[in-house]
Amino acid sequence: MTRRRTRFYKYITVEEEVKRWGIYLTGAGHISVSKNTIYPLTDDPSHHYFHWSTGRRLSDYQLLYIISGKGVFETEVTGIRKINAGDIFILFPGIWHRFTPDIDTGWEEYWVEFNGDIIKHYRSMDFLNPENPVLEVGIDAEIAQNFLKILTLISEEKPGFQYEASGNLIQILGKAITSIRYQQFEGRKIENQIKQAKLMLLDYLNNTVSQEEVALAVGLGYSVFRKKFKEYTGISPLQYQINLKINRAKDLLITSGKSTKEIASNLGFDSQDYFCRLFKNKTGYTPSEYREKNNR
Repeated sequence: MTRRRTRFYKYITVEEEVKRWGIYLTGAGHISVSKNTIYPLTDDPSHHYFHWSTGRRLSDYQLLYIISGKGVFETEVTGIRKINAGDIFILFPGIWHRFTPDIDTGWEEYWVEFNGDIIKHYRSMDFLNPENPVLEVGIDAEIAQNFLKILTLISEEKPGFQYEASGNLIQILGKAITSIRYQQFEGRKIENQIKQAKLMLLDYLNNTVSQEEVALAVGLGYSVFRKKFKEYTGISPLQYQINLKINRAKDLLITSGKSTKEIASNLGFDSQDYFCRLFKNKTGYTPSEYREKNNR
């Protein structure tokens, strides 16, 4: 077999002060593996080398972005998954895994290894899930540029490079999560329907309009409308409408001399009491407390 390849990798030690930042990198690399190439590569450090027959477990997270070629990826949680160009897959601490490019195509990969309390928080909030480690983000120049920036920062190791590199990693994760969560809407009719609904809710800020009326106006059944709206925005249409009204109420309390009763009426609330309870639930203050606090 041939062993033609280009590669760069570097593992780094992390100081306790950097760990307090909440997210830190322990390594990064780039490798282009030609077809008919032995993989995994035998010159990896002993604490990261693995053989296909045995796989491995890591103590940190690792994110790999495949920009050409294809292959397979397997974990004890997911089983075998096919990997194509444009896929990101994430390795989780303590979870057995293995992966390899297709012998007929090889692949080109960027990777970064990382950890920290912020990453643990993302995992606890299900933004990162070992049951769904493969993110089909496609070929994205912005993601690739962030990887290249990380490689440059790690290779030079200038003072403070960890803080800057962690920002690039956050951008990669943010771009990947956005791509996965919203790709079902991109360029489709449903995206325009939800945008129309958002505009309608804004237009009717000072009036009463039901969610059923909004759904009908944009050409959707209510149950489908509510489900897709929440998937797209993260909250239900009703909560979105309420948030718009509360934000408008905050502006009026600061910039106008209108009474709480007038503001509640103008924004279509059934009663002043209901408006006051809702306002405090959303902001932590009653309307009068909020006005006094901001005027002061």
